[in-house]
Amino acid sequence: MESTTEGAAEAVRSVPPGYRAVLRHPVAGRLVAVRSVSELGDFIGLAALLLLGYQLTGSLLGAAAVYTARALPAILVATLLGGWLDVTPRRRTLSLLALGGAAALLFPIVFPAAATALVASAILGAVRAAYVAVTTAVVAESVDRAIQLPYFGMAATINSLVQVGGIAVGSGLAVTLGPRVALLVDLLSFLVAAVMLARLPVGARRERRHRLPPGAGFVLIWRQPTLRALALLTWATLVCSVLPETVATNAPTGWIPAVMVSSALGGALFAAVMGRRRFLERPLNQARTAAVLGAALVAGALVLFSGQHPLLLALVNTVIGAATGWTVGAQATFARLAPAGRMGQVEATMIASNVFLEGVGVLLLSLVAVAVGSDGAGYLTGGVLVLVAAATTTRSLRAIGSA
Repeated sequence: MESTTEGAAEAVRSVPPGYRAVLRHPVAGRLVAVRSVSELGDFIGLAALLLLGYQLTGSLLGAAAVYTARALPAILVATLLGGWLDVTPRRRTLSLLALGGAAALLFPIVFPAAATALVASAILGAVRAAYVAVTTAVVAESVDRAIQLPYFGMAATINSLVQVGGIAVGSGLAVTLGPRVALLVDLLSFLVAAVMLARLPVGARRERRHRLPPGAGFVLIWRQPTLRALALLTWATLVCSVLPETVATNAPTGWIPAVMVSSALGGALFAAVMGRRRFLERPLNQARTAAVLGAALVAGALVLFSGQHPLLLALVNTVIGAATGWTVGAQATFARLAPAGRMGQVEATMIASNVFLEGVGVLLLSLVAVAVGSDGAGYLTGGVLVLVAAATTTRSLRAIGSA
C-alpha cells in the first residue's frame, strides 16, 4: 500500500504545472497581462508604421525600410548597451522602457513623415530588444522553474495570436482613420504597460552586479556547451522563420491571407499545447522538433516546385509554424542554464542576433528563389540548412550528455 501511495505521489509530481499556475503566479501572471497589452499595441503600431512609410514614399521600399530600421538598434542593445541590462533595477527599467516606447511614437504622430517613421521604428527596435531581455531575466530570477516552460509557451501563444489580430486591426485603423489613430492606440498600450509594470512584485533590492563589456553575451553563450548548441540551431531556424509569410505574397490573390497567417496559427496551436508539457524541457526533444521543421520546409519546396493547390501550402506552413515552436523549449533552457544574474545580457544577445538573421536570412533565401525561378528553392535551401543544424545539434547534445 505504501509503494502504491508513493507511486501516486510521484505521478502527481510528474505532471507539470499548467497555464493556470502561470496566471496565478504574482510575477508571471502580471507579465502575461502586460505582454498581451503591449504586444497587441506593438503589432497595431507596426502595421501603421508600414502603411505610413508606404504612403509617404509611394514605394514598397518605404515600408520595408520601416522594418529594416529595427535591426541595427537591436544589435546595438545587445553589444554596446547589453552590459547595463543586468545592472539597473528590473522593475524600474521595464517601466522606463515602456515610457520610452510611448515617447518614440510621438514623433510620427506629431510630425508624420518618412523620416520620423524610421526614427520611431529604430527606437522601438531598441526598446523591444531591451524589454524582452529584461523580462526574460525577471522570469529566470523570480518565476519558479517548474512554471517557466508554461510561461514561455503562453507567451509564444499570445505573440502568435496578437500578431494576426494586431496587424489586422492596425492596418484597418490606418486605412479607415489614418495611421495616426493606430499609432495613438500603440502609444496608449505602452502607457498602460508602464503603469502595470510599476507594480510588478519584484524585489527592489538585489545583489549589485558589475557591468560586463560589449559582446560578453556571446562569450557567455559560447562557454556553455548546451546553450552553444541550441543557439546555433536557433539561428538556423530564424533564417527561415518569416519565409512562409514572404512567399505567401506570391500566392493566388484569394489565398494570400490563408497562406500568410497559417504559420502563425500553427505556432500558436503548438505553443498552447506543448508549452504545458514536459516534452520541450529536454534539449534533445527540441532538436528533434527542429528536424521536423526542416522536413516540413523540404515538403513545402516540393509543393511549390510541383505547383500544387495553395491549400496544401497553407497546411505545410501550419506545420512549419508549429515546428518552429521548439524555440519555446530553448527559451526555458536558456533561463535555466544562463549564468546567474546575466540573463538580461544573454537574452539581448539572442534577440539581436535573431532580428539580424531573420532579416538577412529571408533576403538571401528570396535571392535564391529569384535566381532559380521558383519560391520552392528558398524553402529547399532553408530546409536543408535546418536539417543539417538539427543533426549537428543532436550529435553535440548527445556528446555532452545533455539529453
